Amino acid sequence: MTHAVAVGARAPDLALPALVETADCPRVIAFVHRWHPGADGAALRAELRGLGAELVVVSGTGVWAFGPDDHAERVALLSPRQLATVGARFGVSGRGEAVFVVDEHGLVRIAHRSDAGLAGGLADAIAAAAQAMLADSAPAGMLDRREWNLAALVSGFAFVFLTGCKPRDRAQREAPVEAAALPEGLAIELDVNGKVRALRVDPRASLLDTLRERLGLTGTKKGCDMGQCGACTVLLDGERMLSCLTLAAMAQGKKIVTIEGLAQGDELHPMQRAFVERDGLQCGYCTPGQIMSAVGMLAEAGDRQLTDAEVRHGMSGNLCRCGAYPNIVAAIQSSRPGRP
Repeated sequence: MTHAVAVGARAPDLALPALVETADCPRVIAFVHRWHPGADGAALRAELRGLGAELVVVSGTGVWAFGPDDHAERVALLSPRQLATVGARFGVSGRGEAVFVVDEHGLVRIAHRSDAGLAGGLADAIAAAAQAMLADSAPAGMLDRREWNLAALVSGFAFVFLTGCKPRDRAQREAPVEAAALPEGLAIELDVNGKVRALRVDPRASLLDTLRERLGLTGTKKGCDMGQCGACTVLLDGERMLSCLTLAAMAQGKKIVTIEGLAQGDELHPMQRAFVERDGLQCGYCTPGQIMSAVGMLAEAGDRQLTDAEVRHGMSGNLCRCGAYPNIVAAIQSSRPGRP
């Protein structure tokens, strides 16, 4: 695996509007000689969710574009000569494959060659993004929700570890540590749904496990426990956060809102009512995370009216195994004041 294009260079102009137009998210451009929409579909979508990006595949079967939860759509058909020209512009020749991550300004942020298949190359690109981020060398604007949570997770471990280290004199350092002297847990206070709760937690405990197992707030669901399904979404100071990738200790001092905190007594939150009225659920397991993410997304948008495409993109980190996406989009749009 080698760098195929200089990071920071402008993506080659392919004269294909679907590839070069600006977007609100990173765009992955992959050059593959033979590819069809069914190839590695599940793996590709999982990697796209991890990167928070859209994928454009340039291949001999055409140019395909899709997001983490969208159907692949062929946006152009290239002749063999055009395919060779595109490959040359990307620095790809022969049977090789290349994966490029292009930001919303059209700059190449990550460039990788891979002979292990498109899903493997995309996974390598995501791993490189995380590695660059942890080395404090990630370019501005490249951190998505998953990568931000990864950085927060690592920094949280460091914070908890360092706060537990106290200076000791030489006699203390040389004295044996008795098991009874070890702390039973980290004392923290969590502001959850307007109530401050004091408790002791394992420094490694996630916010998700703490909410469910220590505070009895089981509305926040544990799905993949890897930050990819969104079932555990809560609001921290009004922002969407994956509680499975957030340490409980990191949430101290922040206002935490879970699905139990949205309703006012017996009066449902407008988003909850909209999901019921628009039938935006089937089995219901992902619904709390969907609702919390939707509330956070609309708060991020402010007074700006979102299009259906923007709603789908903003909710792409929340999976619904039942496939209730059309009704979910309709519920979110109808929850805003003035919408039918």
